[in-house]
Amino acid sequence: MRHHHGPAGLALVELLVAVALLGLGTASLLQLHLELRRTTDLSRQRSEAVRHAAQDLEQLRWRGPADMTATGPAPGARAPAARYTPPSRGRARGGRRPRPAAPTRRWQDRQALDHAVTLGTALTALDPALGAATLLNRRLPPGSPGPLGPGLPERSLRIPATAHDLGDGRHAFKPRTDAALVWLFDSRSGDVTGRCDSAVGVPAAALDAASLGNCRALGGLLLGGHIRFATDSDTLTSADAERPTSLAMGTGLRLTLTTTGHPSPAWECAQDGPTGVPPGITARTSIAYHCVVQPVPPVSGGAPRWSGRLDLVPQDWLLVSVTGGNTGRFRICRYSADHDGNGRIDNIEHPASYSVVTTALGNQNFLVIRAAARCPLDAGPFGTFTTDNPVDDSTLAHQP
Repeated sequence: MRHHHGPAGLALVELLVAVALLGLGTASLLQLHLELRRTTDLSRQRSEAVRHAAQDLEQLRWRGPADMTATGPAPGARAPAARYTPPSRGRARGGRRPRPAAPTRRWQDRQALDHAVTLGTALTALDPALGAATLLNRRLPPGSPGPLGPGLPERSLRIPATAHDLGDGRHAFKPRTDAALVWLFDSRSGDVTGRCDSAVGVPAAALDAASLGNCRALGGLLLGGHIRFATDSDTLTSADAERPTSLAMGTGLRLTLTTTGHPSPAWECAQDGPTGVPPGITARTSIAYHCVVQPVPPVSGGAPRWSGRLDLVPQDWLLVSVTGGNTGRFRICRYSADHDGNGRIDNIEHPASYSVVTTALGNQNFLVIRAAARCPLDAGPFGTFTTDNPVDDSTLAHQP
């Protein structure tokens, strides 16, 4: 009997083919695993980039100072982590129309490949503070253009922000804790309705109807603002107008009315600054002041009104003299500019003299400078959404 044998070595070839197929399969699975890991990392990084871009968008929306220089790893990412580069600081320019905004975040993955995420939208030119203003029981003066002066983001509300709600339809405002004066405001209209006395040393937040004494009714319009100081140099720039940091000096106020027939007292002013204190003694850099003016009653229709000029009264310091010898003396500027672009300085924009005022005025700000200095101008450009220079903080000579 004969036996037929197959070719020798056939089993080895089959084994090699099987090993090769197994290796290709393993390599494919490894490649798939790496690709899945890469796409997972990319998905996580993209989500993180979207979150950063959304934060940038909110900073633009609310005009907050975003960090435009630092980079950082994605939270929870392992080394080498993706680094998300913030966008460069941009300057929006003016305008009331909605403007496009497209914050972009860029990063590199583990293979050093560049990626980017962009969120595109349009931002309205309305002041974001108006959203919160709708919750306040206060009214804005008609035609108010917004903040005027350095570092004062608040708008010209009829009732001061530090006034205390008495719970009976009135707000009580005490300009100084160390004084007795209290003004009463109608919580609904914002009009000044009375003047009272209170115990010296009692803050406004502690006032109630029972703690008020010697009250009398009056009908008044509020006039207020801040007094800042830039007295460290004879050479001033726009930065000194925007962010003055010199120490406050004792200052009073005097209102000279050009209208007649005002109820008595025609006006009264108060401020929260140092009284009779030379510079260097206090750490204060600004003074808040408020005046209540009782306007002339309307004769035949119209609204109660007043006209006049508000001046500062130095305490223990001197104004520039027209006769010379101005060493150690000072001059006073007022923050004033044509903010609404109508070609004139309206009452809300702080003119040298007010004419036919029929509503409350806020942010009527002053700047005290050295005698040898000149009232600084703000160089611009200005824009509703800029984070560093939203309005024109230019000043004009006021006194002498």
